[in-house]
Amino acid sequence: MRFLEIVIYKVILKTCIYIEETGRRNSLERFPFLRMLTERLNEEALEREAGDGTAQTVCYRRLTAELLEGDKVLITALDLILAAMHVPEFGAYLNYFTGNHVTLQLAFELEGVFYPDFEAVFGRLKQLEKICRVAKKNMQLSFWELEGDNALYAYLTGADKPPLPAGVEYFGWDDELHEMFIRGELAREGARCLQTNGIWQISGAGGRIFLAKHTAKLLKKNMLVAKLSNKMEFSKKSISDFFTELARGAFLWDTVVCISGITEDLPGEWKAADFLGLAADPFLKAHIPLILCTDGGVEFSGEEKVYILHSRLEETTREEREAVFCGFGRLYGLNLDCVHYSVRFPLTASEIARAVNVWRKEGGGRLEETCFSRICCDILRQGRTDIYGEVLYPTVGFSDLKLPDNMREVLGQICTGVDKGHTVFEKWNLKHQYPYGRAVTVLLAGAPGTGKTMTAHVLAKELEIPLYQVDLSAVMDKYIGETEKHLERVFAFAQKTNTLLFFDEADSLFGKRGEVTEGRDRYANMEVSYILQRIERFEGVVILATNFYGNIDKAFLRRMKYVLKYQMPDAAVRRGIWESCLPKEIPADNLDVDYLAGQFDFTGGMIKNVVLNACVTALYERKSLDMRHVLRAVSAEYEKMEQSVSADIWGEYGYLMDF
Repeated sequence: MRFLEIVIYKVILKTCIYIEETGRRNSLERFPFLRMLTERLNEEALEREAGDGTAQTVCYRRLTAELLEGDKVLITALDLILAAMHVPEFGAYLNYFTGNHVTLQLAFELEGVFYPDFEAVFGRLKQLEKICRVAKKNMQLSFWELEGDNALYAYLTGADKPPLPAGVEYFGWDDELHEMFIRGELAREGARCLQTNGIWQISGAGGRIFLAKHTAKLLKKNMLVAKLSNKMEFSKKSISDFFTELARGAFLWDTVVCISGITEDLPGEWKAADFLGLAADPFLKAHIPLILCTDGGVEFSGEEKVYILHSRLEETTREEREAVFCGFGRLYGLNLDCVHYSVRFPLTASEIARAVNVWRKEGGGRLEETCFSRICCDILRQGRTDIYGEVLYPTVGFSDLKLPDNMREVLGQICTGVDKGHTVFEKWNLKHQYPYGRAVTVLLAGAPGTGKTMTAHVLAKELEIPLYQVDLSAVMDKYIGETEKHLERVFAFAQKTNTLLFFDEADSLFGKRGEVTEGRDRYANMEVSYILQRIERFEGVVILATNFYGNIDKAFLRRMKYVLKYQMPDAAVRRGIWESCLPKEIPADNLDVDYLAGQFDFTGGMIKNVVLNACVTALYERKSLDMRHVLRAVSAEYEKMEQSVSADIWGEYGYLMDF
């Protein structure tokens, strides 16, 4: 006979004898199964059967000796609870003769205590709440009903871990977990807090559960991780029941509990003061180490003797990201340019882990690093859709951009400032002189078609980061304060995703502040002032493009690290543009590029329009592209600009035109 069966049969026999001795003769007449059990068993036989050395014995003795502190009344109450769970007819028997199911009153009476005082009852009920359900009824405390659950039964039958409710994960402290590359001091601080029966609140984002698991390792305790969701449909009572059941499992298996997913979007009962009362109270009463992982603005404050340690995981610094990239590189033998990725991708520690795992699944070090860059970009963008613009991955590089050498040199400096800027601020120790205003800000000014937009695309391509082209029509709002809200989302998205932030036609948003003559002027000036402050706090790359340099507010010009003024291209530059717009794949006959570059004072945008229109015409006529097609497209471009064209403009190729 198994150990628990012996315990159960002994308490059934003891209870039946007590009922009989109190004047209720033939009490088993209505309960044939119990009568059969008691006829087959006696105390001496059960004693001879005892002594089983299985896991049941070990768990039962630990529970009664350590958790119930050897209290005979509590042990008898536990035995009664187990008997009612194992033999349903026993519960019916108790209800028939006592008017209740298992109660602490019955346990007292079986141990010869008929009139327990309030303190004796209350203290024992607090102990029993840790291992079983206590139905709190409007009657004397000692008559509150006690009921076991699956956790108690699983523990006493030797299960390795408690039954896990939906949304709860079990983590063994000796489970495999890679080392912490950063924030190890936080795990040690959290462990000290939990050892003193405090609550540890971890807010922010990126690696909170990972940090909690390492803390459990330091404590050498297993952990239950409950992940909340706003999809959970709980009443106030069922919320309390959920955490009380979780606390019983944590108490019996001596685990840490981590509750994650606590956000402002959860139902009201899950948050703030209500949450501490509903969720934390069962754990505090049972002295169970509790970790709360929160998002957003959820902030808990301790009451009376409850100490709450607040730790916020701030955005990772560049040095921290380098440490994490290098750590994963060592761990998996990956050849990563850790400094490069730490500069380019402001990922959290957990996002870096996810990127590395995706890369390893797709081939790891055998893949090109551009694949890893794209994975990092995708992770940064996940869940971010309301961005007021378009994120592009440009394909044009420096070789496609036709500019004077001095401007190309400035663009090279801009790329160096982005890619190696950490050297200036960290190794050369300029960060103290520049606590703000670290953004790489560029103003591109010049006539339409001179290459401003293409320059932004080239910079994004060379820096290997996406281009975030802001849709100003979506950002600007007629309602007061809404434009600033939209801009905050724009800057926050660009900061988080490390995209090149590009404002085209920027004078509409970054224009000069004027004299306040109407109420709306005041609010327009406030928008400009807000942008000025936001650029100071930004730490990415911002490019403004404008056709009207004089319209830009002087305060913006002061904040621009680089200003490039685009002039109409000279003949040499125009020749390069014509050549780049006429690839060898175009079927062409006798195109005179020198003539086209020298004869027509066009911008790069205009040249692109001419080439495209000429190609379409040639395709329509089913002929190879020739000078006639090109010159007709040139004529159409002049007409579009409402410029008169005389016959002598065509020079030596005038014979191709019909006048």
